[in-house]
Amino acid sequence: MHKSSMMKMEYFKESYLNKNEELKILDIGSFDKTGDYNYGQILNEKKWSYTGLDLRDGNNVDIVIENAYDWKEIDENSYDVVVTGQALEHMEFFWLAMEQIDKVLKPGGLCCIIVPSTGPIHKNPYDCYRFNEDGVRSLAKYVKFEILESGTTTDEISDPWHDSFLIAQKPSPGSKGELKNRINDLEQKMDLILEKLQ
Repeated sequence: MHKSSMMKMEYFKESYLNKNEELKILDIGSFDKTGDYNYGQILNEKKWSYTGLDLRDGNNVDIVIENAYDWKEIDENSYDVVVTGQALEHMEFFWLAMEQIDKVLKPGGLCCIIVPSTGPIHKNPYDCYRFNEDGVRSLAKYVKFEILESGTTTDEISDPWHDSFLIAQKPSPGSKGELKNRINDLEQKMDLILEKLQ
């Protein structure tokens, strides 16, 4: 895990998470082969329960999943916070992983995604994608999360990766975000009906 990614996760922690609130936190792609840098070192408050998830066992991994796109080892709506950094670019079908994040995150829960926008190829076992700000925003739109903040870091500290980040919230029933999603769905259905009538 590189320094700028750790700094962005620290920012998410300080800006969006309450240290006095009990939180269940899931870290996707948590394996740390060196033991030097991982999000578990940041997300370690007394009232928080941090769980690392990966496809292989090892340092900073609590749950080993069998399938990157079907997390049957985890109950639905079971985590308050889901984070992932430097993982989605290695997934051939990252949108399916977003569906799983949606599945395990509680309504009203937060997610923080950090991915490179540039940088050299680093297979693990694949290196498929780079994401710009519009790309990370589309991750939230795909699962109908409310976008709280997004961007791409371009300072010298972030070289060569220039990470893009997304902080988003899964709508709660009856929330403004959930109502927006319903309106968008109705507008899309109306557009289809109007197309057929023309």
